Amino acid sequence: MPNVGLGLATAAPDAGPETALAFARRAEEAGADSIWALDRLVFGNQDPLLALAATTATTQRVRIGTCVLLATLRPPALLAKMVGTLDQLSNGRVTLGIGVGSRPDDFAAADIPFEHRGGRAEELVEVLRAAWSGAPLRHDGHYYQLNIGPVGPPPIQAHLPIWFGGNADSALRRIARIADGYIGSSSGGPEGFRANWDKIRRHAEVVGRDPSTITPAALVYCCVDDDRERALARAAAYFDFYYGGTRGRRADGMMVGSAEECARIAQSYFDAGVQTLIIGSVTADLMYLDRLCSKVLPLLPSE
Repeated sequence: MPNVGLGLATAAPDAGPETALAFARRAEEAGADSIWALDRLVFGNQDPLLALAATTATTQRVRIGTCVLLATLRPPALLAKMVGTLDQLSNGRVTLGIGVGSRPDDFAAADIPFEHRGGRAEELVEVLRAAWSGAPLRHDGHYYQLNIGPVGPPPIQAHLPIWFGGNADSALRRIARIADGYIGSSSGGPEGFRANWDKIRRHAEVVGRDPSTITPAALVYCCVDDDRERALARAAAYFDFYYGGTRGRRADGMMVGSAEECARIAQSYFDAGVQTLIIGSVTADLMYLDRLCSKVLPLLPSE
């Protein structure tokens, strides 16, 4: 059966210090399956790993994940320790969503080359798995060289799931080879997701992997409002704020409008193959989150 996750609106124009905690509490109360935090460096959002760590004190059940973490901006041994710690604090609830990144300023701020970031991210997964094994960390790769003792603490989960975002063909092939899950976007709508998911399954079969071992997920932004034009305006304000006015309104594929319309769009993603629908909010206003939780979530399929 499909799962529903809620994004923490830490990058919204009206986000505040308590946004992550308030969203996490409401997500658990509403019966959501997971909560997710995004990552940017050259931006005003809270650090996703720290924000999710804070939510572990106020939640008991929901899984917590990054959607998506710019993982290569962090030293691999340090990241292994941070994620292992987060998994312990949450009692084994972490899903690590990774993105290769698309903004050079984030990489410049971390003094990490922007070029070959996909290959760097793929090699990072090898380092993380080796670190989480509890053995001395020995890695002699193209981007990382480590010869150190064990890095702890280990995650509680025997196999902490690593999901990847991305739409480029190189990203889809990478997902088919090494990822436990795929996080698509709403930019192509449900049919765009379906097309990318079909490509991933074909790539997986080529390399001898069972596609059913990969969880298909999608991040879809939402604004529940009976006044659709007002919802579109609020969504446009979010994207102008987050992307600096370079991405347009991007209403296609979003869950915008009445509760019934939002639920219909959500169902179209489930029909396209999505198993985990991550619903992002274009505002930190809790009134809109309460509308989503009380009016839309009950209309979605459940176990």
